[in-house]
Amino acid sequence: MYCADRLLDALNSEIKTETGRHKIHQKGQKIWLGISAFFLVISLILAINCLNSLAWIAGVVVFSLTALHFVATHWLPVFRIPIWPKEWHVGVVFSMGCSIQVWSLGPDAWINLILPAFSFGALCAMSCSHITVWEALTDDRNNSDSLLNTRSSFAHRLSWFDIGLGLLCLLFAVVFEQTEAQQAFIAIAISAFALGWFHDRRNQFSTNLLRIIADIGLYTPILFFLL
Repeated sequence: MYCADRLLDALNSEIKTETGRHKIHQKGQKIWLGISAFFLVISLILAINCLNSLAWIAGVVVFSLTALHFVATHWLPVFRIPIWPKEWHVGVVFSMGCSIQVWSLGPDAWINLILPAFSFGALCAMSCSHITVWEALTDDRNNSDSLLNTRSSFAHRLSWFDIGLGLLCLLFAVVFEQTEAQQAFIAIAISAFALGWFHDRRNQFSTNLLRIIADIGLYTPILFFLL
């Protein structure tokens, strides 16, 4: 999905090749298209053989929301919702995708996972928002529907929202009694605070490094697997 999104970016607008990832996909369109098709086939084979009916239902929902993102972003702007930027949509859908297998194997325990999943979705949305603000691509600056223009107050105060998310997750970690949920909240808080710290010092770092940090911030739960 990621490769397909970048390919469509590169095909639809030359100004979107401002970043290295878009240039790579533009130069090797056939290669990346082939890689995407290969992994799509592999994913379908694994899904048919490994997923239960609940996972399929959830997968269809996530796929539909992903398709909506593609349609609104690349083909039909009429489907864009100014009050709901694409960065927030991507964050929530990514979080849903990460939660599918857990929900399908233990639906009765899902009530305890809703808040951690939504918190992680908020972190993903913040990560995507930071990328948009840090890169400030020409297309985003000129697009009236972009986060930079529809949510300018939010974009200018990202670190405040990072701190708010971090503090809220620390509060949830204190309130929740389940160790797994506490670890998830603490991991999200660490990432949120880190995003805020880097955002306030963004002029000291290159855009490429900040872009990497935004992605790495989503992997802090791994820390608890190492302890």
